[in-house]
Amino acid sequence: MDNKIKFSDQPRKVKIIYAVVIGVLCVTAVVIGIVSAMNRTPDTPDDDPTANLPSEGDGNENEGGDNSQGGENEGENEEDKTPEKLTFTSPIVGEVVKGHSIDTPVFSDTLQEWRVHTGIDISADEGAEVRAAADGTVTRVYSDPFLGKSVEITHDGGIVSIYSNLASTDIAVKEGDAVKSGALVGYVGDTSLSELADEAHLHFAIKVGGVSVNPLDYLSEDSKKASLGITEI
Repeated sequence: MDNKIKFSDQPRKVKIIYAVVIGVLCVTAVVIGIVSAMNRTPDTPDDDPTANLPSEGDGNENEGGDNSQGGENEGENEEDKTPEKLTFTSPIVGEVVKGHSIDTPVFSDTLQEWRVHTGIDISADEGAEVRAAADGTVTRVYSDPFLGKSVEITHDGGIVSIYSNLASTDIAVKEGDAVKSGALVGYVGDTSLSELADEAHLHFAIKVGGVSVNPLDYLSEDSKKASLGITEI
């Protein structure tokens, strides 16, 4: 009599246990195989022609030298682009009878009070020609409540020249005009209500970036000597 027990004769529960064990073993074997394949690093041949090549980010002494020279050239180009300083000439021939004074007020004979003086007063006969102090564009033609008929010319570098106490008629320019240094602007008048008691003159002012500055600091030395009679500079 054969006492050997066949697998088919095993109880159902035993069959299930066998199947689960076999399934777990198979899955484990597959996972181990995948992990081993991922961790396997191929050997690099000793004669690989790319093994000793520098990476793209590596620099060398020559490249550094070229960059340095390029920076110097850029600096030189920037200096070449710097605009030349404008040269201003006196807009009229005469004597400076009242100077620029922002920090210290000066006495106004007309208003009988101490006031700052935002420009210089250049004595001249009424009707004397007033000319542009430098190349620029006429940006305003207006009547100032204190300084009378005025013309404003804007120049390079944010510099603005202002010509006041002009005759209310015969203004020779209009807003938007491009003018050259020496171009006729207008004529000396008596329209400045705050300076009526003063002798006939042109009130000439300069602003840089909207700030009042002394016009004498911007007039050329030759112009100050020839037009204003200023010999001690």
